[in-house]
Amino acid sequence: MHIRLAVFLLVLIFCLWPGQLSRPAGAAANGKADGDWFFVVVETHVHQQAVETSSEHPEERRWYISNLVALPANIPDYSNKKKAGEYFDANVVEPAKTHGIAVDYYDQDMQINGGSVVRVDSRAQAEEMRNKDIEDRKEQGGNIYSFELVFGPAKGEETSKPKLIYRNKEQPNYEGAKGSKPGER
Repeated sequence: MHIRLAVFLLVLIFCLWPGQLSRPAGAAANGKADGDWFFVVVETHVHQQAVETSSEHPEERRWYISNLVALPANIPDYSNKKKAGEYFDANVVEPAKTHGIAVDYYDQDMQINGGSVVRVDSRAQAEEMRNKDIEDRKEQGGNIYSFELVFGPAKGEETSKPKLIYRNKEQPNYEGAKGSKPGER
C-alpha cells in the first residue's frame, strides 16, 4: 500500500517538474505563465448631450473593444471587470462628455473576452478570439471602436485613444461631434 502511494507521488512529481522548468522567467516572478490575457467589450448607447434623442437625432449603438491586456499579478481575476469598468468610465465615458457626447452603458453590457471565456492562456488565442468578436459585432449592427486599456497611470483619451474601426452606415455616428457643432454628423 505504501509503495503504491510512493510511486504515485513520484510519478506526479515527475509529471509536474518539466512544466516548472519550461516556464518563462517573467512568469515565475509574477506567478503567471503566458495566460490571463483578456480584452473588454462594452455595448454602449451614444447620443449628443444637449440634444434630445429623436428620429432626427437617434441614439447610436456603439461597441467599444479594448486591446489585448495581460492581467497584472497584483490584480485578482475576479476584479478585472470592475477595474475595466472604472478605467472605461474615467478614460472613455468622461472625456466624451467634454465633446458633448453621452456614452451610456449598464454593467451587464461590459464583457470580458466577449463574454465567452474568463481565462485565455495565450496571446495568440486571445487575438483570435478578439478578431472573431469584432466580426461577430459587425453582424449585430452598430459602430465599433477600439480603445487602449492600460493598467497604471491613465490620462483620459490621451491614454485610451478611442478609434473607429468599423462604421455601420445604418447607424448615426457622433464621433464627428468632437470637432463639430452639435447636430452635425
